[in-house]
Amino acid sequence: MFNIIIFLIGSGIMFYMAWRSWSRRRRLMTRGEKVEAAVAGTVQSRDGEAYLLEFSTAGGIHHLHYPKPAKGRELAQGTVVTLYYDPDDPAEMYVEGDKSVLGAEVLYIVLGIVLLVLMAGIVH
Repeated sequence: MFNIIIFLIGSGIMFYMAWRSWSRRRRLMTRGEKVEAAVAGTVQSRDGEAYLLEFSTAGGIHHLHYPKPAKGRELAQGTVVTLYYDPDDPAEMYVEGDKSVLGAEVLYIVLGIVLLVLMAGIVH
């Protein structure tokens, strides 16, 4: 019985993480500011290497650090990307088509399903 509870909790956490990531991304895409940003280079941030994204608004030129994924395609300097961000909290941002964010959501769902299948195997 204890194993079933552990698998249910683990599966629930995985589904919650997928939902949280999806809902944050959707919120940024529907309520956030959409801008075209140019990759101005890479910088070392507190979380590792990041792309320096530069864009301009009526308030001036802005620079944001977007975490560089460990795997995936490199963004060359000068590449233009579509960026969604929260003007009240610019650290909340999403670059359209970022495969690492989408991959994480799929991974959470797959892990949640695997945990449920393993739990079903224990029950029978």
